[in-house]
Amino acid sequence: MSNDRPWDDGVFAAPGTPMPPPRFASSLIVELGLSRASPEERERGVAEWLRSNTPSESLRGSLIRCGYGHLLDQ
Repeated sequence: MSNDRPWDDGVFAAPGTPMPPPRFASSLIVELGLSRASPEERERGVAEWLRSNTPSESLRGSLIRCGYGHLLDQ
């Protein structure tokens, strides 16, 4: 069996339903509207989000794997 199919971590919810907290760094980047931002802008956006939000264990692990781990202790 091949893993050549595309995938995403998108969430499908009824209109008006609050979005669940992001579980992956990629979800957070999309949620913050930073998909096409420079690496520096993404880092600033993630740092700002972390100032007022507590990431889940899943998101913490993803942030570390994606190179944002240094922002977790700020």
